[in-house]
Amino acid sequence: MNRQGKEDQESLAASSELGVQLGSDPSGDSLGRLVQFLKKRGWIIGTGFLLGVAAALTANVLMHRYYTASAQIEIVPDRSSEFRLEQIQDLSGESDDTERLDTEMRILESRSLAIQTIKSLNLERNPDFLALKNGAPWDMTQPAIREILVGQLIGTLNVVRQGHTSILEISVTSSKPELSSLITNTLIDNYIEHSFRDNYTSTSKISGWLNSQLSDLKDNLGKSQAQMIDYQRDLGIVGVEPKDSVFVTSLEELNKQLADAEVDRMVKEARLKAIKSSTPDVIDAAAVQDPALQAIKEQLTQLRGQYSSMSQTYGTAYAPLKSLKAQIDQLQRNLGDEETAQVDRAQKEYDAAQNNEDMLRKSLNDEEQSAYKNGAKGVQYEFARSEYEANRILYDGLQQRLQEAGIMAGLHTTSIRIVDNADIPVFPSHPRKRANLAVGGASGLMLGFILALLFESLDTNLKTMNDIERALQLPLLAAIPSVETEDLLPSKFRESAISRGASSWSRIAEALRGMRTSILLSSPGAPPKVIMITSTRPAEGKSSVATLMAITFALNGSRVLLIDADLRRPSVHLRFRIPKGLGLSSLLSGKSNIEDATTEWPELTNLHIMTSGPVPPLPSELLGSRQMEDLILKLREEYDFVLIDTPPVLAVTDASILGRLTDAAILIIRYGAAQRHVVQRCIDLLDRSGAHLLGVAVNVVDFKAPEYSEYYGRKYYEYYGERNPE
Repeated sequence: MNRQGKEDQESLAASSELGVQLGSDPSGDSLGRLVQFLKKRGWIIGTGFLLGVAAALTANVLMHRYYTASAQIEIVPDRSSEFRLEQIQDLSGESDDTERLDTEMRILESRSLAIQTIKSLNLERNPDFLALKNGAPWDMTQPAIREILVGQLIGTLNVVRQGHTSILEISVTSSKPELSSLITNTLIDNYIEHSFRDNYTSTSKISGWLNSQLSDLKDNLGKSQAQMIDYQRDLGIVGVEPKDSVFVTSLEELNKQLADAEVDRMVKEARLKAIKSSTPDVIDAAAVQDPALQAIKEQLTQLRGQYSSMSQTYGTAYAPLKSLKAQIDQLQRNLGDEETAQVDRAQKEYDAAQNNEDMLRKSLNDEEQSAYKNGAKGVQYEFARSEYEANRILYDGLQQRLQEAGIMAGLHTTSIRIVDNADIPVFPSHPRKRANLAVGGASGLMLGFILALLFESLDTNLKTMNDIERALQLPLLAAIPSVETEDLLPSKFRESAISRGASSWSRIAEALRGMRTSILLSSPGAPPKVIMITSTRPAEGKSSVATLMAITFALNGSRVLLIDADLRRPSVHLRFRIPKGLGLSSLLSGKSNIEDATTEWPELTNLHIMTSGPVPPLPSELLGSRQMEDLILKLREEYDFVLIDTPPVLAVTDASILGRLTDAAILIIRYGAAQRHVVQRCIDLLDRSGAHLLGVAVNVVDFKAPEYSEYYGRKYYEYYGERNPE
């Protein structure tokens, strides 16, 4: 008795240590559950990772290789602004750097530049650019074919700005490295030519008009010079001083004002004609100082960029894209209105300048008439000389402007500078093997983790201690290990349980001692005497547990009776190798008494066995009878503990009937086969029957499984180890 009590204390200490491991450290519990999850489902995560890597490797092998050639150009400020005169500088002014770079990027991605590049390289005949149909080149005259070719080129083109610099990177991707480099360099050449041609044409228009005006001024200069010489000839002298200084001063001032008015009128007339005859880009440049037009243009550029990006992603049928198109159309109308206002403003300025000139000319004519009436030949001569000087100054000024306009047309070529040409790429840009491997591995890892979580969530089996205690709100009395079949034989179990030699430790005996300790400490005062052992379904090992538990209690020195109350499929007599003869059914039916119905086990004299007896026609009626209640009362007086092996709860109602007659009930579930809802249903049935469910015991546990390896693995065996005899 003292030896067994010491073993109980050891089992209780082990149970306490295990309880500390399970419940005292919440953070450690979470980490432990994660480790258990990885050990249990890690093969799914690993398989997903390997599949993802394999898919990435396959994609790297099967995907077509594409090569990207990149070049860089710098958009430098236009130097022609250094040579412009104040009067015409606004005709080609520069916009904000950001807006200008955005505009140049859109020009590089424009359809006109793409068509020019396709024609320059005969890409409609190149199968490496776009597969030919029946070997025949594509017909560029057809709009649909032209759109396909343009879309193919623009789709492979990418233009980006390098940080906050004025450098643009142009890259083209194709299946051939040589073709990528050729298209990129040709596109840049065409862009430079396009930029120079447009700027030169705009400036040349102004130069041509000024040249025509210069011819008229030259004729006027000749006439005024001839008139002055005629007056000198009439006077017969050279350099005659005027007799009336008042008239001379007035005429000189009027001549000067008239010359200024003519210059002002010509400049504004040049601006008006340039605006009327030029493209909208020139109108925008001429009106760059107008805040309203500038704001509309910036907003229109942004919306067009958004529209181009969204149309490539969602298509033209996308509802927000239609709204964006409506905003662009409205801004275009507003821009047209502002451009019309610019033309009207230029027209009004020109009309005002013309009126001013006419008024000055009329005033001058009036002064001339007054001078003629007074017969002042000197005044007439001075007037002719002043007119000649004014025409000469005007002629010299316009000739200088004409020369500067030519210089500006040439200086426009310096606004674009090639930083790096597009070399032939050596390595493919697509597929990106390392990126594909990283994405494939990450995707496979994520998929494996998701599948592992899915399998874990679908697994409703109760395996771990935490699963049982949290889901069922019942204590786990024991985790009974999986052992060989011969270790479940009563004789073999008794021999292993009482042996004191080295290497004689019995795992199942230790587990049952722990459950015995839990039962003895389950209630204050006295432990339960009549204990029912049942299970949820057949084949969960409840008869084996009942048999070995009876031996475990008897080894503690207690007088124990094991009753086989499974009157349908009895098995206790087979385990002890005794005839079932007279038993419980005989006793309840009045054909036997307690002494005849019980058998003493020879190997352990304080353990008595009551077999099931003959199988009755109505087992539930016998177990629920008054005789069964009286029998339990008598057995309480004769034995320290009465263990009753009952049928499974869900199979028949026998366990529910006997539950109300016992002091405690123990539910046996099989490791890996007990589903949460099934066990919960059994618990509900036992609660309704009035049974006092003491706890749950998990049978046939694999201590090397991830759920138990942290608790019952190497540390568990090290704790108990090999025992030396006292």
